[in-house]
Amino acid sequence: MVSANKKSSLCMGFGSVFVVMGAISVVFWPALFFAQLKNNMILTNVSESFGIWKETPIPMYLECFMWNITNMREILAGTAAKVEVNQMGPYVYRESHSKTNITFKDNGTVSFFNQRFWHYEPEMSNGSLSDRITSINPIVVSIAYMMRNERLILRPGVDAFLRIFHRNMFVTANVSSWLFDGIDDPVLDIAQNITEIDIPYDKFGWFYDRNGSETFDGQFLMDTGANDFSQLGNIVKWRNSNRTLYRDQCGEVKGSTGELWAPELGQPEVTIFAPDICTYMTLHKQGPYSTEGIDGVMYAANDSVFDNGYKYGSMACYCDEVRDNECLRPGALNVSSCRLGAPAFVSMPHFYNADPYYPSKIQGLDPVPDHAFRMALELFTGVPLFVKAQLQINLLVRHITGISINNQLPDRDTLVPMFWFRQEVAITPEYASLARWALNIRFGLPYVFYSITVIGLLLLISGIVVLIRKLLRSPDEQPILQTQSQEDLSR
Repeated sequence: MVSANKKSSLCMGFGSVFVVMGAISVVFWPALFFAQLKNNMILTNVSESFGIWKETPIPMYLECFMWNITNMREILAGTAAKVEVNQMGPYVYRESHSKTNITFKDNGTVSFFNQRFWHYEPEMSNGSLSDRITSINPIVVSIAYMMRNERLILRPGVDAFLRIFHRNMFVTANVSSWLFDGIDDPVLDIAQNITEIDIPYDKFGWFYDRNGSETFDGQFLMDTGANDFSQLGNIVKWRNSNRTLYRDQCGEVKGSTGELWAPELGQPEVTIFAPDICTYMTLHKQGPYSTEGIDGVMYAANDSVFDNGYKYGSMACYCDEVRDNECLRPGALNVSSCRLGAPAFVSMPHFYNADPYYPSKIQGLDPVPDHAFRMALELFTGVPLFVKAQLQINLLVRHITGISINNQLPDRDTLVPMFWFRQEVAITPEYASLARWALNIRFGLPYVFYSITVIGLLLLISGIVVLIRKLLRSPDEQPILQTQSQEDLSR
């Protein structure tokens, strides 16, 4: 049998080791987990995050909703009070991303191009690509918009030129032409001679010449997180510059493109860089979000997005009074310089969260909170749980003296909705299980360490109890210290 002395020594020895190991593990485990997470997430050509970043593995779909003008005849007859539209679609495309020309830099950044592909999904769509859509002719209103600051004597000639090819300011084409195939317009062939602007396209389409293009989105320079993990995924430069077309802080290149996020530990806002609108968007914390057994935080665009300085002074730099003559009301961002001078303005779908001035001139809109731009993140790993990126493209039609073909709408100043898109991505069960596994390790192992500490304490207490019981034995029994002394002498 094991003697009381040995039993006490074993219990106290193992107990002390377990207590120390458990306590140290509890204290240092969060730092150890975070260090391992950094090793996995910092972008290198051999990191676990590289493959997911290079080829987006989660299915993505682009839903396009077209606005069809239904009262064109009444507008041309001068009997319409408003522009009437009805929403058609969605026309759904499966979307995939691939990073190309990847070059890692010594300063902790990586440069790349983002190549995107779209494949039409008829079974997921409501309608057909052959559906006919009537809307504003972007070529006509773009040329008129460019002439707004030119001498009045030149405008009748431009108007006569446009009327050679177009009877009015409207055009009807099928969905595929509006989106990817492009609309033929003879004006494009000779527009350079009038506008003195280099127009690189022979057709007009919202996504024309973009499907599969390696260079359309421009070159990105992104932080890998190697020098500062909190900057992981943030864009440093776009198209070889750290500035865009806007002034002051609105022209800064910053924010993530959405694929990589450093752990977001409860920040009140996140920033997304959107090359389609040549700037970034700030999403504000909205509340908790849960999916696939994972808890996260939802961030959403509020009324500060596209405010132009009306309610939020920091947004005033999005308005160029010299270029715009007068700043537009909140809810629409001028991206004309981002779109070859066309009078393009971006808003939330259906003018959600925009000034009532805009929808007051359009009949057929139904803005609801679901039209907000949203994104949910798991905070401890930075894993995107859900993304609903949605924006509406509008054309500003202002009556321009001397260009009568452009002045056919009921109101002298109308922001006409052309189409809106929704890009929705949700974490798959496969990647959700990986995230849960990481979170279980993050939050589960401390309980193991607590258990080890408790077991160590129990062993330590047991050893102490055995020792005390030995010391308190009756006098006729040999004292422990004396026994140990005799054993030492016998040696």
